[in-house]
Amino acid sequence: MTMDLSLLHNLMGGDQKLVDRFVNIFKTQVPAQVAALPQLCEAQDWKGLSTALHSLKTQFNYVGMIAFAEQMRSLEEQVDDGKTSDIALKISTFTQEFQQSWQP
Repeated sequence: MTMDLSLLHNLMGGDQKLVDRFVNIFKTQVPAQVAALPQLCEAQDWKGLSTALHSLKTQFNYVGMIAFAEQMRSLEEQVDDGKTSDIALKISTFTQEFQQSWQP
């Protein structure tokens, strides 16, 4: 999945240095945040999981990875609604999908 940085360029007022800085932070932090999702599920830390999903949703939106952002929104909503019976499977599927498509 490729990044579309047009929103980020707009948010940063076209400042390429700020865009590059955000992208570098994204590339450093997001893979670790995604990797932590299954542990949050296992621990049944629904508040922590909801917060992590919300953060990832926002970050994916900023870099134009809309399909991933939408997945995070859907999972966050499911956790917030207390519908957690199949959340571990969905998180596992997303984590694998992310790892297969992620090219830093």
